[in-house]
Amino acid sequence: MALRRIFILLLMIISGMASQAQYIGCMVDSGFVETAVLRKHFTLTGSTEGVYAVVNSIGYHHLNVNGYKVGDYVLQPAVSQLDKHSLSVTYDISGNLQTGKNVIDLWLGQGWGRIYNMPAVAQMVVCREVDGHTDTLLVTDSTWEASPGFRSYTDSWLPLHFGGERFDPCRKTAWRPAAVVRLPQMRVTPQEFEGNRIVDVLFPQSVQPQLDGTVMVDFGRVVTGWLHVDFFPQPVGRELTLEYLDHLQAEPPHTETDVYVAHGDNGEMEHFHSDMHLHSFRYVRIKGVVYGKVFPMALQISAVDPKEGATFECSDPRLNAIHDMVKYTLSCLTFSGYMVDCPHLERMGYGGDGNSSTMTLQTIYDVRSTYYNWLSAWADAMDSTGSLPYVAPAFPTGGGPYWSGFIVKAPWRTYLNYGDRTLIDRHYERMKRWLGYVEQYSPDGLLQPWPEEGRMWFLGDWLAPKGIDVKGESALFVSNCFISECLADMVRMARLTGNDEDAHYYASRRQRLLKDIHNTFYHPETHTYANGTPLDLAYAMLADVVPDSQTRQTVKDKLIADSYDKYKSHIAVGLMGVPIFTEWAIRERQANLMATILRQQDYPGYLYMINNGATTTWESWDGERSHVHNCYNGIGIWFYQALAGIRPDPDTPGYKHFFIDPQPCEGVTWVKATKPTLFGTIRVEIEGGHMRLTIPEGTTATLFPGTDSEHTLPAGEWDEAMP
Repeated sequence: MALRRIFILLLMIISGMASQAQYIGCMVDSGFVETAVLRKHFTLTGSTEGVYAVVNSIGYHHLNVNGYKVGDYVLQPAVSQLDKHSLSVTYDISGNLQTGKNVIDLWLGQGWGRIYNMPAVAQMVVCREVDGHTDTLLVTDSTWEASPGFRSYTDSWLPLHFGGERFDPCRKTAWRPAAVVRLPQMRVTPQEFEGNRIVDVLFPQSVQPQLDGTVMVDFGRVVTGWLHVDFFPQPVGRELTLEYLDHLQAEPPHTETDVYVAHGDNGEMEHFHSDMHLHSFRYVRIKGVVYGKVFPMALQISAVDPKEGATFECSDPRLNAIHDMVKYTLSCLTFSGYMVDCPHLERMGYGGDGNSSTMTLQTIYDVRSTYYNWLSAWADAMDSTGSLPYVAPAFPTGGGPYWSGFIVKAPWRTYLNYGDRTLIDRHYERMKRWLGYVEQYSPDGLLQPWPEEGRMWFLGDWLAPKGIDVKGESALFVSNCFISECLADMVRMARLTGNDEDAHYYASRRQRLLKDIHNTFYHPETHTYANGTPLDLAYAMLADVVPDSQTRQTVKDKLIADSYDKYKSHIAVGLMGVPIFTEWAIRERQANLMATILRQQDYPGYLYMINNGATTTWESWDGERSHVHNCYNGIGIWFYQALAGIRPDPDTPGYKHFFIDPQPCEGVTWVKATKPTLFGTIRVEIEGGHMRLTIPEGTTATLFPGTDSEHTLPAGEWDEAMP
């Protein structure tokens, strides 16, 4: 559908049509129900072409016309800051209508409305566009019918209490006039996020009856999405519970539970399916089955398809396994217009997790619409002083500057990876406001801990391996290094948007900050910064804190020596440290060091996860709590930027021009990688001293930059000798 139509229809709701369409839901004696179905019979005269339904719901909805679901998106709409802002979704329903009698059913689930104490309600407009004119055919009002749904929620929807759905097919539809409700004032805007899809269907690897009478289902890998399961007829009214586990040791409150109430019809199979909720699980423990077998399947829901996107493969299966786990994990974390820390325990859009993995996510997948939506939530979460929480949509959580600074890093990275400056233009003034807030708490030039207003803590690195001291000086040091990176990005964005005075100001501020960081945190007697962790040393070099080449070489030698000796070639960083150490290793061409670290089979490391059954990355290196998490996925860019050598050019973003600079690595004899771009797919194949390269039409690539072999190639197929 043309964007013009979307915005015309939505503007009609917001400015004028909103006075006609009303929020409606289903009310019983105790108040609005948690799930409902709204229905309207109507007669359509004239053409069925050019008819659109615009739905603005609080919580989830799905739209049926004449008994058929419209579209293949699920769990609409995307997340937003519902106390300020809700989203409208536009559907082309032309193909679902018929001339004459029609019926529309709108199914509602309270979803995220639960934490805002907002009911499951919606307003909808049906319009027809003919010859440039838009006519209103239908709006939600008190003439609609409403009935309680067959589902209710089993918990509060708060972190660790997402619960599930209680599905009772024995409930009877009970139609009544829809209840009209007036909601607090909020903005309504078109949803820019494309939507969640069912991207895969999994059948169980095993279905095992247990000695305690339960049935344990193993799908073989973690999946975020829905469960469908069929049962032989059970005693009428019997409750069957379905408990979701991401690993076998998970226990409440680290599990979620659905409940199915049996209808007991001997002539019909029992069937449960998720609808207004989702879970993240590998295992399902089913309790209460009396008769017969169970027949389950899982449906993966995501904004991205793990079978698509960038690809990487090399001669070392250990490295391939890590890459594949990271790529798949990101597909389990990216849905509903944001990227979550974990889908089942907190389901929060942490900025720190986002900063840690954005470069990997955006390298592998096209997630522009996800970032349009997520940055809108960050904008809504900012207060008048420029203060931000650590998650968006906002919720009181722990974090630090690396979390809030997502407001700066995400727009720049989206521009770098896609050549799309939309987020820079939209949020430039908010970025300035946040950096102004940072300055308020930098009394002597260095950022100091700020008030815990709607947030907790002032973290640096998070969930590093045991024994790595990330507190004290390290937290202050890396937070200020991060601010210096934000200032560097603001210089670029100020120049891009023609704000030259801002560019000069942020450049000067950054230079002063770099001097203050070095003077405060450098320990010449040990050649270290702050606590001397790998993150501290890597960030000092990456952020250009180190003032001269001699000191830089000394710090570099210290980091390499510690990595091999002190840490015994094991990873020694956490959520913040993984992408920073990775970027440092790429820049310094330390492919052998990184490969040695990644190949370690014991704790801490990625192969330790895999050797202990992981199919997605964990929340902590030792496997505590979540086994599907966004802490350590920043490693993903190393495969593409170091081994395959594909790097974006910040001066010509979106891979309009890019670099090809593969780094040789012991034990890797061949590499194959593809990187989709808006211009086409980049392909790199390296083996036997030769590289076959595909440069998409409309782009150029510079090979082996900074060496005697540097040269630039236009679009085409190339066979190049490796230097």
